[in-house]
Amino acid sequence: MPDLLIRNVPHDLHARLKAAATEHRRSVTQETIATLELGLRTEGTMPAPPRLPEPIKLRRPTTMEETISTS
Repeated sequence: MPDLLIRNVPHDLHARLKAAATEHRRSVTQETIATLELGLRTEGTMPAPPRLPEPIKLRRPTTMEETISTS
């Protein structure tokens, strides 16, 4: 079975995993695997992330003549 190493887990997330593991009488590793399996199983029902707005189209720079003529 392959190993998976996760570094820099936030303290709050680790504490929640540990509490859930205790509640379900599992090790933190077993709880993490169960949580990943559940998350991947229900992935199709999750809403799609919001789309980013379209980039702003830049106008071409104005020439000195155009700037003077509009003043």
